[in-house]
Amino acid sequence: MLLRSGLLAVGLSLGARTPVPAASVLRPLRAPCANMLRNLSTQSARKGPSSVVSQLRAQPGASFGLGFTSSRSAPSLRATGRTFSSSSAVLQRLGRIRPKRIAIPIQGAAEAGALPEPSIVVPIMFSIVFSLLAFAFAAWYTNQETAYWISQVKSYSLFTPSNGEINRTKRRTLAAEAQQTVEELKEKLSGLPHGLQVFILRTYIMVKEWQLNQSPAERGPAILFGIMIPVFLAWQIRRNQPFMRKWFTHFPVVFRGGEPRSCTTMLTSVVSHKDLWHFVFNGVALISFGNAAYVYMAQNDYSLPTCDDVPQFLAFFAVAGLAASLGSHLYTNVVRLPRLMRALLSPARLSPANALAAHNAILPSLGASGAIYAMLSMVALAFPNSHVSIIFLPFIQIPIGVGVAGMIALDVVGILRGWKMFDHVAHFCGAMFGVFYFYVGREWFNWLRDQMGAVKRTWRT
Repeated sequence: MLLRSGLLAVGLSLGARTPVPAASVLRPLRAPCANMLRNLSTQSARKGPSSVVSQLRAQPGASFGLGFTSSRSAPSLRATGRTFSSSSAVLQRLGRIRPKRIAIPIQGAAEAGALPEPSIVVPIMFSIVFSLLAFAFAAWYTNQETAYWISQVKSYSLFTPSNGEINRTKRRTLAAEAQQTVEELKEKLSGLPHGLQVFILRTYIMVKEWQLNQSPAERGPAILFGIMIPVFLAWQIRRNQPFMRKWFTHFPVVFRGGEPRSCTTMLTSVVSHKDLWHFVFNGVALISFGNAAYVYMAQNDYSLPTCDDVPQFLAFFAVAGLAASLGSHLYTNVVRLPRLMRALLSPARLSPANALAAHNAILPSLGASGAIYAMLSMVALAFPNSHVSIIFLPFIQIPIGVGVAGMIALDVVGILRGWKMFDHVAHFCGAMFGVFYFYVGREWFNWLRDQMGAVKRTWRT
């Protein structure tokens, strides 16, 4: 089995869930104002960082900003200066940092003086509830559709039909309905010019033939790709940029009152692609590995007849993308943001404010690669003898297990080294979800269908 994908490209990083460029989307963390850092060295030594944070929150003039910028360039940050004097009073305070006051408008904070708030419990609860509802709806819809088409087959069958018989009956019925629609269209379009009638009828017939000839393994990725296309096109319209940044990129740092939107963007960012190369490579990877992932899901319990597993595939993709976003979100709030706060509040901070902010900037992210990593890892475990080829070097083939292990290892290194070109945490979490679903997910989904009243297969004797 040969799988080709845009994921295995130069550096094994194409099709990645990509942070949005800071220069055009995100205003990095700015150094606190001078009144927030005055006497910081002595207070921090006596009371510790937690007391300093409490004082920062209490000061009415304190401000701490993370937010989106407009298309105009952000104000530049000048390097922090340190001045020394030979007077005895100044020598006693040797080493105190004297940053300049920088007036920067803060976007994203709920109110002036707001600091980021930990966002952990609400995103976890949202992800759990959405995941359960998504798979429950997929199981219910699969049962309803399967029961309906079984009833159509039973008119000439005494036993529960096989999955193949169900799908053939469904295809014949839909083809007959399409033919009837064509006849009705001929009557309704009779008043139009002949050339326009022919164009409309041929277009309808081409679309219906494509749908009827499409296998369920192709239908799932096609539906997802069809959702991604209008989102990508919306990004290309300049007037839509503020809306798309607000609702289709996930920003893990949350200010007061921002958690509902943050939970929403954990999901919407999965189908969002701003750049053409990002959209193309994720689309190629989705089509390449989506078919194989569907084939594995379709190998379900034979005692449960199934019309198709497209609902399960769509639920898997949505929950895998949400799991990747949640992992990145939690890592930022538990590890990266506290680390950045400690760096900003450290009395030994000698770096210029702009260098420190650029080094520790926390960027929003978007893209479907977290869900694609889940499909990739699941396919690698389900079909270990498969090979993949690099998209730019199709004559080079490597075992899929080696390719996936290399990509995951690269993401682990990126996490440890703090690389920011891609959201390596989302990649890693997506891959781990795929491993989890391979061992547990498919059987659990069949159990869920059984609990929701799936039709049981009756055996021929």
